[in-house]
Amino acid sequence: MGGAIAYPKIIGALTDTSFLVVPALKDEMAGYCERLALGENVQYHLDWNLVIIKSLNRCLVTLEILWDDGNISVIGFPKDTWEQLSQFINYRNLLLLPDRGLVECSLISPKAAEGFLIKDANKGLVNLAHKAANIPPSLNVGGLVDPLCNLLNTARKISNGVLLS
Repeated sequence: MGGAIAYPKIIGALTDTSFLVVPALKDEMAGYCERLALGENVQYHLDWNLVIIKSLNRCLVTLEILWDDGNISVIGFPKDTWEQLSQFINYRNLLLLPDRGLVECSLISPKAAEGFLIKDANKGLVNLAHKAANIPPSLNVGGLVDPLCNLLNTARKISNGVLLS
């Protein structure tokens, strides 16, 4: 995808896995899912980031997936989705689905879905919370990052009793 930002259409959680329906990644995900179906191991690296656009007084959370073939998938979360995003701290895995119809098929078993299971996605959210907590005041225009820090801290407190400074 080359770093273009895709936005999820649905954000949710199953019993033990959070999920995102991201139709813009359908073609890209098909190749990785096909490799998995053939028994190949697909490697990836996750990075949660903050994109601050001071001139527009906006902040976007991104999940960047660097795939083993050098491609990058970037999923963007605007401010109105942050509350749902904070719930992902409680789920270890994240299931990427290319089609909303797969949600109904997958409610019983997320492993049966035609998507890509990202492991340990919640650890990246902890790192994101640290990044948000340490944003210099000059970048936190109008308190852009404060709501994100509050949401992630609340989620962390509920899950393990630890707050970030």
